[in-house]
Amino acid sequence: MEYAQKDNLIFIRLHQGEDLFEKLTEVCGACNVTTGVVISGIGMLKQSELKFYKKYGEYSEVLFPEPLELVSLTGNIIFQEGEHQFHLHAVLAKPDKSSVAGHLGKGKVNVTNEIVIMTTDLAARRELDPDTGLMALTFT
Repeated sequence: MEYAQKDNLIFIRLHQGEDLFEKLTEVCGACNVTTGVVISGIGMLKQSELKFYKKYGEYSEVLFPEPLELVSLTGNIIFQEGEHQFHLHAVLAKPDKSSVAGHLGKGKVNVTNEIVIMTTDLAARRELDPDTGLMALTFT
């Protein structure tokens, strides 16, 4: 992994075999991210898990063990209760040019990933939304 920070932007390059969430957690800790926005993410992932909201508090999960192109990664990051929490969505392309998308649950880098995070001092947290069963973004 390599990263560079200037002002409120962090550029990250992840390498073959690295766990995306582990490395993002390391970078966010090193750069003291309290609230951030993933504004860009491209590359390739393998062993990806996409989650899909079904109903109150329930998701279905689909594992894609094969390498897929990471066409887009977006989402947000907050630091809450002593840890970084990620809400990331991904679009992954298959070799036949079809794509799958959803809430990214996990993924390992295949070849490389290039990710850009914008940080902010906006205070945000996640709380249970009783209407949906989701941990919803709120502002304090």
